[in-house]
Amino acid sequence: MNSLEHAEADTFFCFTNLMGEIRDFFIKSLDEAEFGINAMMTKLCKQVKTNDHEIWLRLQQQDLCPQYYSFRWLTLLLSQEFPLPDVMRIWDSLFADEKRFSFLIHICCAMILLLRNQLLNNDFATNVKLLQNFPSMDIQIVLSKAATLAGKTLNTP
Repeated sequence: MNSLEHAEADTFFCFTNLMGEIRDFFIKSLDEAEFGINAMMTKLCKQVKTNDHEIWLRLQQQDLCPQYYSFRWLTLLLSQEFPLPDVMRIWDSLFADEKRFSFLIHICCAMILLLRNQLLNNDFATNVKLLQNFPSMDIQIVLSKAATLAGKTLNTP
């Protein structure tokens, strides 16, 4: 049996399961629930604070709320932040992880930590723009940093 014969159906199955898992992100009454969008943004902030208090403090001092940048990151699973081949690599990592949304938080935290110098040296407007338009970066660096934050070893292709 040719595996390409069922590729479209397999892809649709994976996609619908993923959408089922993130549906809570889009239900307003669940915003504050454990897997609601506000809880996810709070987890991201806590992780930044734990891993680099100086960056966290800078974002706090600038009143740079995670809603300004991470809402899109989390609800769209980073599909707008990277080119399609990189998004596929990110999603592959997420699909492979039972705790995929925890790993998504690790990826988002890694993205912030990798911009450390710019975030510490820029003003509010520049930092918002930087985070809303994440700069081109080798996705392997981002995923490796996320794996380190998660305490994992990342298998490289």
